[in-house]
Amino acid sequence: MLRESGDKTFPVWLLGDSNPGNWEDKLDYPLDSRHPIRHNIWTPIADIIQDYVYIQSKQRINFAKLFKRNAVDKSDKKPESNLSNWGLKKELMLEIEEFKELIIIYKPKIILTLGAFSFEFGRRCLNEDCQFSYNVWTAEKLGIEFRDRVKINSDETNLIPLLHRSISGGKFLTSHEKFCNCSNTNYFNIVGLELGKKFIQYENIYL
Repeated sequence: MLRESGDKTFPVWLLGDSNPGNWEDKLDYPLDSRHPIRHNIWTPIADIIQDYVYIQSKQRINFAKLFKRNAVDKSDKKPESNLSNWGLKKELMLEIEEFKELIIIYKPKIILTLGAFSFEFGRRCLNEDCQFSYNVWTAEKLGIEFRDRVKINSDETNLIPLLHRSISGGKFLTSHEKFCNCSNTNYFNIVGLELGKKFIQYENIYL
């Protein structure tokens, strides 16, 4: 599996968790479109974004250029979920430094992170204050972060969290409600609409 895919100059990046160990020799790139988990966690959001942007601008986003990468290539590089000090994890720290360098060079407008680990990984790459174990980032807390961060309009890279497997697992309805802080709601619709409003601000994203 390639380490990354897409165009680094595209203003939006998608940061996943780690390569799927059982399938990485058979897949081509992170979030390969043949892998079903991609369509459980990202495709419904992309569809809502695309609808919003097309209605507003009569143009379609070139999602083929979306830059995609996993935080780490091997899941065994991830720290224990309750560990906040990652300093002794040498391979993990090298991954952080490498991604930091990519951010400095290409300056993406938004990095969308999928799940708790990739969000905390992204926070550290952007040198955000306070470092946490990634089990801190429940669906509820990721939802709070999403609502705060999606409002930000800045020239700095904006890290915005999304859900990973929890939105497609056995407690998916709970994840919709916890993330959105609302009962009987649809996470995909809410997130896709808010991100559509962000995407439409950027140039050079269209087919």
